[in-house]
Amino acid sequence: MLIYKCVILEDDSIAQKILETNIKRLPHLDIVQVFSNPIEAIPILHQGKVDILFSDIEMPEISGLDLIKTLETPPQVILTTGHSDYSMEAFDVGVTDFLLKPFSFERFLKAVNRAIDNINIKNKASQKATTQEEPTIFLKSGRESLKFLINDILYIEALGAYTRVFTKDKSTLISESISELQTKLLINNFIRVHKSYLIPQNKVIGISSRHVILDKTKIPLGVSYRESIEKLFDEKAS
Repeated sequence: MLIYKCVILEDDSIAQKILETNIKRLPHLDIVQVFSNPIEAIPILHQGKVDILFSDIEMPEISGLDLIKTLETPPQVILTTGHSDYSMEAFDVGVTDFLLKPFSFERFLKAVNRAIDNINIKNKASQKATTQEEPTIFLKSGRESLKFLINDILYIEALGAYTRVFTKDKSTLISESISELQTKLLINNFIRVHKSYLIPQNKVIGISSRHVILDKTKIPLGVSYRESIEKLFDEKAS
């Protein structure tokens, strides 16, 4: 079960207690902190780790609406107030819902469900965008074409007319030569460091006279490749 982190921002102790009681009735909500002064809530809200903010509007020093306007990436905001005059302005700043005091638990639950739906929609959109942005490549393995995430490939080793592609969890025999893969992966900044090895530049953490060092692997550095590889990484360092 997903747990949604909540902050209460309410200067009236009775209203504050009502919100706490309602939130505690829902096992998928967790109260991170309760504030009566909006200024004190600013640091935690700027961390971006709060899912839902329950906030009054009229408070000392700064109003709930003005506070929301200062947040670059605000959480889902459910405003609570005894004044209906603020409803239009509230929705203009993008709040999730507007609860007019006194409100029922049923109305409270409706607002929470709307906030959670918004969170889930944003999370799915973000995951989809991340997946679409990750570059992939299809490589022949026997009669199949296998899909690899480019960033998952640690290195490639030549085996005659074949190659073996190493990822974090496994290695896969590929029915293509290292020269063919070098051509395919050139656009993804893979470099040949030995007649038998092809590696991604971004996974190199060091170079010695005989090896290119990846995270937990040392790849042989061919004599004929040494000068160009050392020059490449010297330029990157400068």
